[in-house]
Amino acid sequence: MSTAIRIETTADAVREITRLAIRTIAAGGHRGHHTARVTELMEADDVQAAIRRSFNRNIARGLTVRDAFTVTGQALIAHYCNSARIPTAS
Repeated sequence: MSTAIRIETTADAVREITRLAIRTIAAGGHRGHHTARVTELMEADDVQAAIRRSFNRNIARGLTVRDAFTVTGQALIAHYCNSARIPTAS
């Protein structure tokens, strides 16, 4: 299923990447990684700054907004799962 997301600013991108990452990680149903806890972690200032830097870096590399959004979100989820030792699909 595809959802239309309007990204006009970096702040829009950071907000939507955060929202989708929280939803994706919490949906995994891993113990201790429920929506409230994942939200608390993802909305920390340092995490938000890292998402912003990653998105901007991907744009600067020449990626489209859509591709930068996707790559940043994938990297965020992968980093979270690796840090929390949550197994990911191969």
